[in-house]
Amino acid sequence: SMFLTALPHPAIQIDRVIDTIDSSMPGGHAMVSIKDLRLPASAMLGGPGDGFRYAQIRLAPARLSHCMRWHGLATRAQEIATEYACRRQAFGKALIDHEGVGFMLAENQIDLKQSELMIDWCAGVLDAGENGNAESSMTKVAVSEALFRIADRCVQVMGASGVSRDTIVEQLFREVRAFRIYDGPTEVHKWSLAKKIKHAQAARSGKARS
Repeated sequence: SMFLTALPHPAIQIDRVIDTIDSSMPGGHAMVSIKDLRLPASAMLGGPGDGFRYAQIRLAPARLSHCMRWHGLATRAQEIATEYACRRQAFGKALIDHEGVGFMLAENQIDLKQSELMIDWCAGVLDAGENGNAESSMTKVAVSEALFRIADRCVQVMGASGVSRDTIVEQLFREVRAFRIYDGPTEVHKWSLAKKIKHAQAARSGKARS
């Protein structure tokens, strides 16, 4: 069950705010202790036993909002890296004219577009009123992994400038590394999808036998 109470509360203590690689979560990540907390039945949100369902409802939209936010940041990093590659000269020509650099920026553009299409597809599923659990898992994995590849390539294209704090590129690298863990690590989503695939196959096999 899920309960609501006002803060601050003497039974709820923030032990510490954990210093993490990212900086994108307002308020940070805290370790919270709850001791001897007593609340009336009127503080319950909804009915008894509904807490897990309420917690699950927000997962798909939250995953999608993270995908959209970091997609925007990755798009900006691609713009910065592209501008740098067009301006910076090496071995007698612009960096972007070197195949190795140009290919990285091209791969970034492909990953950005594929991520955008995954986000639009998942949003359409949610707009249609579906819970979107499987679709949001697929989108979260695909987008978080793609954006990390983009961030890594942008750093590589920019060289020493990419690891400096002169631009947001190094920040993107830190933020999207954490994104591969937040709202479920990639491996957990794959495990969940694998179970759904197995159940669907079992259902198909059962129908075939009948």
